Amino acid sequence: MKLSWGFITSALYCAASAAQQGNVYIFDPVPRTSPQAATTVDATTARLILAQRLGLSRFHSIEKTRSEESLKQINAFGGRHQKLFGGEAADRTQAHALVWIEGVEDVEAMIKSPELWSSTLTIANPPSASDNKHLIEDMILQAQSLPQKSDPKGATYNSNQFIDHQLSELRQPELFNDYLTVLRIDLKSKDKMAKPSVEALGDMISSLMTAPEENRFAVTLVVMPPSSSNVKRAANPYGGYQRATLEAPMSLTSVEPATSPNPELPSDMEDFPVIAMTEGNDTTAPLGILPRCFESESACKKATNGCSGHGSCGVLHKGKKGERADCYGCMCKPTVVDKGDTGMEQHKKTTYWGGPACQKKDVSIPFWLFVSSGVLFAFLISGGIGLLYSVGSEELPSVIGAGVSGPARK
Repeated sequence: MKLSWGFITSALYCAASAAQQGNVYIFDPVPRTSPQAATTVDATTARLILAQRLGLSRFHSIEKTRSEESLKQINAFGGRHQKLFGGEAADRTQAHALVWIEGVEDVEAMIKSPELWSSTLTIANPPSASDNKHLIEDMILQAQSLPQKSDPKGATYNSNQFIDHQLSELRQPELFNDYLTVLRIDLKSKDKMAKPSVEALGDMISSLMTAPEENRFAVTLVVMPPSSSNVKRAANPYGGYQRATLEAPMSLTSVEPATSPNPELPSDMEDFPVIAMTEGNDTTAPLGILPRCFESESACKKATNGCSGHGSCGVLHKGKKGERADCYGCMCKPTVVDKGDTGMEQHKKTTYWGGPACQKKDVSIPFWLFVSSGVLFAFLISGGIGLLYSVGSEELPSVIGAGVSGPARK
């Protein structure tokens, strides 16, 4: 009896673990020579793979905590590699269909022909539906902020027409930046919009792979299980990444690569365009009250975010042996902005910084100019009023006084 109960318990645990897994199905129009075996990734690696496939890798950095196995997975499942030099083929479509379905309990009923897909992934401990929605919205903003892709022969346009025709039979998809089509369906949502059946979803997904040969496009299907309210989740399950706005595309900073060259990595890893972020690249002004002195230069850089990008950490005061240690702090440097040439003069704006983290503008010079100018004007005005008063209080000359004197007594 003990053995049977243990077997039943383990079986239930395995079933529950299997239910709490996300699945990613990948279809590439030009598959690799050797198909990739199914593997399991975490949420952060899954985000990096999706960003690489959608052409958004410039907004997503590979943290130094990523292992070589994660790098291999990103390289293997990230889709078409963007070359650093040289563009894509003019007659190749840039269209991509991202289909994200939430609340799927029976994945096998939806994926009727798994052999049609190029490769598959499993996401362990998938994030909640709200986290997934937030990630999709951020990726849409990132796609919209990119320069528009060229389509001289209309291959991408024709593929988008086909995608819209196939997906609109269930629900109207959305097209972003003329290349990325996104369709998100939550089978467990409480909205009044009609929800398609699992069988209809399976037929729709299979129809995406029947595009003409010259207009075949990449498809990424993400299938998520129903979100459980009893499971503890991380505050940021997908990790950190750059967010874009439609007003101005985010600029890139040249930084060091994530790892040193390793012969065990795939040979085409050098083409992977993800930029790794180094430690201490955040130059936002720190909050709170900061001490004036730090124990070491590294502690100064970490606490002040590299002096807010307006200076460098160094020794402010040398310590005495046996009494106190060296005092490390921020040494601020002025920021000079060239305003351009106007006629014969070149205008430059210089901003001085102060504070323990060089996070405050030094307005002492404008302040003293304002105060001194105010004092000078006050002195001139008060002096003028005093001069007028003194002139008006003086006695009239004697000649004028004689002319207006009264009659003499008799």
